[in-house]
Amino acid sequence: MQLSNLQDVDTDTETTDHLTKEQLSGALPDKRFRKYLTDEVIDVVNSEPNSELRRVFRDNVLTYASVLTTGKFSLAAYVNAVKFVSLKLMGDKASTAYSKVFPDRYQNLIDKGASPSYIASFADNYSKTGLITKIMEQTMVPTHILNAGVYQEAINVQAELMHTAKSEMVRQKAAESLITNLAAPALAKIELEVNYNNDVVEDLRATTKALAQQQLRMIMNGQASAKEIAHSEILAKTTTVKPIDADYEVIDDK
Repeated sequence: MQLSNLQDVDTDTETTDHLTKEQLSGALPDKRFRKYLTDEVIDVVNSEPNSELRRVFRDNVLTYASVLTTGKFSLAAYVNAVKFVSLKLMGDKASTAYSKVFPDRYQNLIDKGASPSYIASFADNYSKTGLITKIMEQTMVPTHILNAGVYQEAINVQAELMHTAKSEMVRQKAAESLITNLAAPALAKIELEVNYNNDVVEDLRATTKALAQQQLRMIMNGQASAKEIAHSEILAKTTTVKPIDADYEVIDDK
């Protein structure tokens, strides 16, 4: 996805798509990150001239902030990583996304005469870093789980409107929304019937116990190590006993 021929950032950008310090501060999982919340960090998102991309960057930065607690990551590194992952998810190759997130680094490599494959190696290496990997993992979490808190907030707003809205229609719509979203899930009943013969179970239990005792004796006698026993295979052998034909005489004790 090329970003050429886009409007300049200082022109008609929509302020509603901008990330604010208040938004990011509220999304941060730990207040210790707030002291690193600078205008430069916010500008990493807001400097994007494409309003659609800017909205994606903003939403993802707010959504995946919990990854900051999973390692020693700076806030600036996190925001850049989110931009990189967002571009990748939207179809950009790693090298293309890298050039957009780190234009200075990319241009420096170009000025040094680096080949496309050499530049791509930097991008691929960056895409395999811990921070990128953790954000990618977050993108695979179902949306309804990732945004469970926001869902509850929406329910609370609907409940408040149902009770306090002056408009009867608004109260009705809020009530309908709550009925729809709070309906008990349909029960899926799964029945599993297991039939077994008690004699078979007892035989299996006795065989297993005998095997365990035999393995213990082998370890104690030095015939095998615990590791060898643990990695050994159990071969089950079925023996068919043929009936024996024999003549017999019934003796009458009378």
